[in-house]
Amino acid sequence: MIKVLRKHRNWLMIVIAVLTIPFCLYFVKSDWSNIRANDFVKMYGRKITMTEARRYGSLFQLATFLGLTDLTDGLAPGSHGNQQVVTYILNLLVLRHEAERLGIEPSDQEVVNAVRNFPYFQGQNGFDPAKYDEVEKNLLPSLGFTDEQLRDLARDQFCLTRIKEIVVAGVSLPESESKSTFEQAYGKNFVNVVRVKSGDFLKEIKINDDDIKKYFDAHKSELKSEERRKVELVRLGLSEEQKKLKDKERIDALQKLADRANDVAQALVDKGADFHQVAAKFQLPVESTGEFTVSAPDPKLKDNPQLNQTAFKLTKEDPNSDPVQAPDGFVILHLTGLVEAHPLTLDEAKQRIVDQIKNDRSREMANAKGVRRPRH
Repeated sequence: MIKVLRKHRNWLMIVIAVLTIPFCLYFVKSDWSNIRANDFVKMYGRKITMTEARRYGSLFQLATFLGLTDLTDGLAPGSHGNQQVVTYILNLLVLRHEAERLGIEPSDQEVVNAVRNFPYFQGQNGFDPAKYDEVEKNLLPSLGFTDEQLRDLARDQFCLTRIKEIVVAGVSLPESESKSTFEQAYGKNFVNVVRVKSGDFLKEIKINDDDIKKYFDAHKSELKSEERRKVELVRLGLSEEQKKLKDKERIDALQKLADRANDVAQALVDKGADFHQVAAKFQLPVESTGEFTVSAPDPKLKDNPQLNQTAFKLTKEDPNSDPVQAPDGFVILHLTGLVEAHPLTLDEAKQRIVDQIKNDRSREMANAKGVRRPRH
């Protein structure tokens, strides 16, 4: 996957540059006559160029790859996609400015320790030097970075954590509230437990046609069939001998597979590309699934939940997936059939309604019995 990122480095840079345009149009309140085409935003009396913004965008990409969710989610909470990148860049500038103003600076040893604790670098026994070497030799150069950017991320993460601690430390609570909270968290609690099985009440529940009709009318918009799909797929996997490889040799083998999977995906986006013809060109057997739903995946997809999720993101206009990583290789999906969800008729929904009413009433009866149970 590292080489896939390298292969698309220029494309990724262009995308990041395009993402900044909506921000400039909608959020920067400035005299446009004074803003040059290469200006991204002006903050703290300094202009941030588009070149700098692209570099910060690459830094976000690196942080995401390394699993630094505390940093990425902390600087861009609740946002997704294009907006998340822009929000991250702006808040990163704020973070660095405030950290400098407050004099927050980690020591060299703290930075080293933070880098060693990055989630991506962890193996079965803690820090894995092989994973670090992989990133240093492949990913960082592809983004135009060195190991200094790893240290930058470590400093940013340290500063964000420290500033959060300062903010929390500045909040005081009344002693009574602190004591109450402590007692709830660490004090002894005494409860009475009543075990009631809702299934014990099912035989007592009687449902007539009026109950079913009333429920149907009240929940008509919710009573729909599940969307069904069919896909074809090709697998690019390690051979039995390659599966026995370890460490760098296994990584190299997977990278070669990633390159080949990417070549297949590129061939599928060509105008007029046919899935079967592309598969034949790369000598890949095509597998087919039966109809399946979100809740009942096809056996060919069941072992990897990501495959089922990817299948339901495909459309008739864009029927081919990107390579999906599997334990020993990659899988590419092609949508061949789609039966959209539709409102159920009363007859189609009848059994579902009966089951739901029984569940609701048995739960109510169980709760009522628990409440009425006398205390001793």
